[in-house]
Amino acid sequence: MKPDEEDIRENVTALRRVLVSFDVHHRRRTETTLVHRFVFGREVTMKVGGREKRYRYPGLIHRPGVERLGQSVLILREKDAEEFTTFLAKLRVPFHREKVWVEG
Repeated sequence: MKPDEEDIRENVTALRRVLVSFDVHHRRRTETTLVHRFVFGREVTMKVGGREKRYRYPGLIHRPGVERLGQSVLILREKDAEEFTTFLAKLRVPFHREKVWVEG
């Protein structure tokens, strides 16, 4: 190090997250639908007492700390990533998970 350069130290706050990518592209339609509902949620409209009533079931991306980075790529908290990858494994959907640090 040159004498005129200073060593700069910074405190960085980072959050531990898990990056999950998955591939349902060539899977059966049932598996694709189940994964889509798990990730994005669903909405059901029913007739109740002669009126239509809408029920919303939020998906994984509606939880705090979950972000969609692209097609079939999510960044999640560890607990949510564990739940999601367990779900994918039960359906035998291929996935990859990687721990990452995100500046907070």
